[in-house]
Amino acid sequence: MSSQYAITVPDSTVYLAENRMGKMPFTVSNMTDAPLRGKAAVVPLDDAPPAWFTVVRGADLNLAPKTSAQVLVQIDPPLGVDASTQHFRVDVTDADGAVVPGPSCEFVVPPSKKKFDPSTPRGYLATLVGSSVGGALGELVILLTTRAPAAKDCGGDVGCAFGDALGQIIFLVIAILFGLVLLWIGSVLGAGIGLRVRNYLGWKTTALFLAILMVPWTLLVLWLLSKVTDNLALVIILAPVLLTAVPGVVARASVLLIRTKHI
Repeated sequence: MSSQYAITVPDSTVYLAENRMGKMPFTVSNMTDAPLRGKAAVVPLDDAPPAWFTVVRGADLNLAPKTSAQVLVQIDPPLGVDASTQHFRVDVTDADGAVVPGPSCEFVVPPSKKKFDPSTPRGYLATLVGSSVGGALGELVILLTTRAPAAKDCGGDVGCAFGDALGQIIFLVIAILFGLVLLWIGSVLGAGIGLRVRNYLGWKTTALFLAILMVPWTLLVLWLLSKVTDNLALVIILAPVLLTAVPGVVARASVLLIRTKHI
């Protein structure tokens, strides 16, 4: 019995670029006269680590009769792995659970450069820009969505005036805390997205390191700012840079040092 699907690939070997990342397209064709639904998945062969593979496009297949769709697989080995040749294939599982195996393919991980080249982009700028922009957007959200409660006209009522002042202070503290949380989330996401868009390796680890480093760094910077200025507007303006730039660069440098022995 012939297969419902035909799985083909333009080249059975992909050579990863210097950044050790590559993509391989597979074409899945519906060979029948009826519409078919299926799910494409990567099947690592031999000792190929499953975590290195991601189907970035076309995992869910909905094919009209006699039509084709592309399944794009991204190969992303972690920093520091040895040069090697790994094998994998793409299988399609139909709606009834039947599996159609694809052709065996291979990818070649190039050796790392033996000599450190300081001119090679390391991802610092992408981390810096991503974390700063993400932090600024986080602050912008809290500024646009938060409104302080209007002051009460308490006249000579001391209790009313005290309660109103206390409410204003509590609101300010909560707004600052929410602002810091959004700043933290925006910076971490921004750094990870910036590195990911530029195809730098280690973007997940860099984002994780930044998330950890920002906690003590934020406390330190806020303490220092309290000693230097009491201008809240100035603090809000400087916060995206002061609170994100330094930990972002340190996080990226730490990942590069651990994985490549160079910063």
